[in-house]
Amino acid sequence: VASIPSDLSSSLAASEHACATILREEFDVVGTESGALVSTAKTDAVVFDKTGTLTADTQSLTSIVYPPTGLRTLKSTKFLSNAVLAGAHTLIQQSDSRSANLVGDPVDLAALQWTKWRYNAKDKSASSFCPNEKLWQIRSFPFDSNKKISSAIVLTKDGSGNFHLWILVKGSPNTMKNQLFKDEEISDLALWYDDSVKRLGSLGYRSICLGALDASNTDVVKTLFPSGLPDTNMNNPDLESAIHEARMNARVFHRNDIEKQFLDFLGFACFNAPMRESTPRIVRELKAANIDVIMLTGDEPYASLACAARAGVAKDHSSAKTHFLRRSSSGSLVWVSNKQVDSFSFEAAKIVERDICHGGTLIATGDAVSLLLESGGEVSRHVKDHILPHVRVVASASPKDKYTFVSWLKQTKHVLMCGDGVNDIAAMTKADTSAAMLSGFGSNSEGGSKDFEDKRRKERLKKRRIGSNRLKGTSTSEIEAAGIGNSPAAVQARIQRRIVEGVPVVDAIQEEFNRRKEIRKGGSTAARIMEKEARLSKSMQKKASSLSHGNDEEDSYIQTGEACLASSFTLLRPCISGIDSILRAGIAAASSGIATYRKVALSCILSSYNLATLYRNGLRYGKWMWQAELFGIIYQDRASFMASSTPRPRLTANVRPSETFNIGEVLSTLGQAIAHIATLTFAVKSAKQLQQHYPSVERLTGFGIKWSSTASDNAASVGAVLASLTGSATSTSLSSDEKQPQNFFRRTPFQPNFVSNAVFIVSLFQNAVITMVNHGGRPFSVSFLESRPLCLSVGLSFLLAIACLAETLPIMNNFIQLAPFPTKSSKVALLRLLFFNISSCYFIEYFTTFIFRRDIWRERNKSYHAVSISGTLAADGEERLLMEERKQNSILVYFLCLLIFNFALKILL
Repeated sequence: VASIPSDLSSSLAASEHACATILREEFDVVGTESGALVSTAKTDAVVFDKTGTLTADTQSLTSIVYPPTGLRTLKSTKFLSNAVLAGAHTLIQQSDSRSANLVGDPVDLAALQWTKWRYNAKDKSASSFCPNEKLWQIRSFPFDSNKKISSAIVLTKDGSGNFHLWILVKGSPNTMKNQLFKDEEISDLALWYDDSVKRLGSLGYRSICLGALDASNTDVVKTLFPSGLPDTNMNNPDLESAIHEARMNARVFHRNDIEKQFLDFLGFACFNAPMRESTPRIVRELKAANIDVIMLTGDEPYASLACAARAGVAKDHSSAKTHFLRRSSSGSLVWVSNKQVDSFSFEAAKIVERDICHGGTLIATGDAVSLLLESGGEVSRHVKDHILPHVRVVASASPKDKYTFVSWLKQTKHVLMCGDGVNDIAAMTKADTSAAMLSGFGSNSEGGSKDFEDKRRKERLKKRRIGSNRLKGTSTSEIEAAGIGNSPAAVQARIQRRIVEGVPVVDAIQEEFNRRKEIRKGGSTAARIMEKEARLSKSMQKKASSLSHGNDEEDSYIQTGEACLASSFTLLRPCISGIDSILRAGIAAASSGIATYRKVALSCILSSYNLATLYRNGLRYGKWMWQAELFGIIYQDRASFMASSTPRPRLTANVRPSETFNIGEVLSTLGQAIAHIATLTFAVKSAKQLQQHYPSVERLTGFGIKWSSTASDNAASVGAVLASLTGSATSTSLSSDEKQPQNFFRRTPFQPNFVSNAVFIVSLFQNAVITMVNHGGRPFSVSFLESRPLCLSVGLSFLLAIACLAETLPIMNNFIQLAPFPTKSSKVALLRLLFFNISSCYFIEYFTTFIFRRDIWRERNKSYHAVSISGTLAADGEERLLMEERKQNSILVYFLCLLIFNFALKILL
């Protein structure tokens, strides 16, 4: 009776492990936190970072927008802008080799590549393609996520050979505006500045402001170069010595001493991060499931809004219906709508609320959200309660702002945060669950005209033996023959290739085992393996030799990054399709856990009751009864685990698994337990009555203890005791009485009886009923008719139980040691009990779901013809295959039902 806790933990662990295995092997997502998968089933809000998450982690500098000639404050604007891009960074080289690649911020890498300057990481200098133009980094400060700027002190040498000392700064336009213009300065350059920021942002560019200050005549140069700046006549050794001394002297400067200076504006560097091709599709899937999708980024608001519109996070409409909540230079909150600034008043809030309710878009800056959440006025409370929940883009957010926003959102939503950088760690740790993107995929993470991840899912779908795929067979594709993938054909191709290359067979097999181990472990090594195979697969599919050679030689420096240390999941592919997979697998895991609770509880209660019934009557199972029942249980549980762990093709709107102790779940479990116990009780009672009317020839019950020895011979007595304990033949020195085959624990041989018959047949039937009725299925996982192993395991158990009752195969009944039923009425009575058992359990589950979980009931009883499967996506293809599998399995179930009906007729007629 107390066996539920011991079985429950292992069953739940097996259920979640099966879901996590499918998530890792089918969707390339590795879970790093136990229990996180089940909690994702409650997710109703997903927060994405922008750069490196929704967009590719590589950025390209397309152009530099300079201010009009009449508004420029510095000469040689082009040279200085290139100097900022080539000097204000902290890139490093992986090795001392000249051919070693530079690593660092993707923005800095793209900027340096655009300038075409050659950077030498060893002496921290950069040379232009123009003669004599060169710069040396005296001190550089990396990008500050709070200030959103990076800076450097550099020594430049222009084409004439003259040396100048510059303070170079690049960063967010909103942040650097205070260093370029005085407070509330209204000038032609300031107006052009604001208009350019909006215009470039609306075009989807990530604009980086470039600023410079000539420090050749300031106190900075006196500190760095006490003897003065180098001149054109200085030789190289003296120049190197002066630069080295300047770098040592620069240690006294803090970045605040440099970045607080007023700068001269140079222009905007326009970066373009291509949208990942799968991003719009995943956003549509999430929104179709009524999951809120929010962009939380540190980028400029207008560029963030344009990216959100392309991704589908925000609606793309006129500026009249777009409302900005931002913080003014004076520190107060203001509304910006259609280039008009309104005060943060109750009347303005009502107008914004009305527009948002009619399809408008709300975008806020991170500092404005933080200030709003800290405020306690009446207007602030109204905005927090009625307007802020509709926000879709939070831009210019620092790590603290992200943490504050996620903390507020978590109060009313179950939040999943997806990011890729150190700026997202604080928000990811605060979210209920989190997923980290790997970085370093290079050009393979960029967008394209085709959704390669959806195509990859289609290729994997072809390997599933469901529906029409069963008829196509398992022919080896060209990709598998090249050793790409984890199928048996691909594994064999890899091993054979290594053997041809001269590697010993044992070593080739060991390499394959190591590869499989790394894939299961996850992390950057697994991601590099899959990315290399993905590049090769792309090149083979495109059949373009130039692309093939270029991609094959390119190496990917995939890194786990800091975000992976704080996340619950790691996405091993350069796309956010793993988020959809996590949610679908989490829902399947939660549903499988609930079903496991119920099945383990019912199975343990019935097992305890069955054993207690046999023990109370001094009976037991025959030699093969328990093996037959155990085989059915294992077969059904394995099929049920695999079906429950396989998620649906796409998310279902507004339907989530119940809680463990939901009243509907509890009542259904109790009702089924009562029905099962009542069935078994009446079956045993009828069997006892039948046993009294038709007693067996010899009926030995229970077991006893008998001391078997003689007092005449101690050695013989010891031998008798040992022989009786082991049940073996006694010693030849024993008397003829002692040579009887008696055990010390005298257990009588099994005699077929009607009570054991009833317990075995009813238990075999009830185990199948428990598996069938309590399977979760739609809308959380693969349903009963969509899983052939589940249909076969349950159907064959029903067939075996009815066949044993009908005594159609006497050889089988004799093998199982079932007693022959003496009358037809006894068979009919037991058949009625079995029919009562399955019908009562089904209707109990049906009506409890109908009353307490009407949403699940609607989805389960929705006609398959009502499901739209006319699309061309992988999810649509999977739905079509499941429908075909359902039709094929329905024919199989009908055939099994005919056999069962045939046996039932033999009982009744």
